[in-house]
Amino acid sequence: MALSVDSPRRGAIAEINVTPMADVMIVLLVIFMVATPVIVHAPVRLPLAAHPTEEKGAMLKLALRSDGVVLVEGVPLARSVSLADYLAARVSATRALTVLVQADRDSGYESLAPLLAACRTAGVTQVALAAEQRAGS
Repeated sequence: MALSVDSPRRGAIAEINVTPMADVMIVLLVIFMVATPVIVHAPVRLPLAAHPTEEKGAMLKLALRSDGVVLVEGVPLARSVSLADYLAARVSATRALTVLVQADRDSGYESLAPLLAACRTAGVTQVALAAEQRAGS
């Protein structure tokens, strides 16, 4: 409560000083704005597709297992072979190459990002991400 010194007859002013409360609210807002992106680590679930993908031209199927192993057409890629080099050779052999990426539901984006970067490095222009087909469509 604030006291008034203007006149001795009025006495104390019965108003709440909201400035400290506003300062606390601003500090809390900044803390939550900084902490929220760090806290949210929800796993990303693949979306359900309403329609299956249409195959146009040559399609190469890459599968990413949850343990980080990359499968090319169902065969594990040798560790000595670079995925970007393999894809670059396939792109040079086939002009219209579409890469279908099937990532395991338990694999995180941290393991999918290098696979997509290898596609970009190799010059693949069409990358399709596989999804489960929605029931009833």
